[in-house]
Amino acid sequence: MDELSYNREALDKEGSSTEVVDRLVAKIALSSTVENTQDLLEELESEVNNLGWPLDRDYVAVALQYSANQAAPEVGKIMLQFALGRAEWCASCATAGGEGIARSRHIQELEALIRARA
Repeated sequence: MDELSYNREALDKEGSSTEVVDRLVAKIALSSTVENTQDLLEELESEVNNLGWPLDRDYVAVALQYSANQAAPEVGKIMLQFALGRAEWCASCATAGGEGIARSRHIQELEALIRARA
């Protein structure tokens, strides 16, 4: 099972559905230009705030990370930057040292992916 499926399953066990978020992420990945993504990203932001972080990762950050390679290069970069912002927010909300370390690893992964696209 990949990380995205693992996170989706954990949220499902909490009674949360990722269906709307998954649909929005797919639409963003199919966008042909960055301009086409702005409204979708705003909608995504409001939807994802309804989901928890059962595995110390923001679900939309993981979903965007997994879908970025399917997107046009400039859209993929925007997806990763948005994911990074979500991951940074998630890490800033950590209440324990180990939790913060776990969440900061995702930030490092996303930063490396963004650098690789530069």
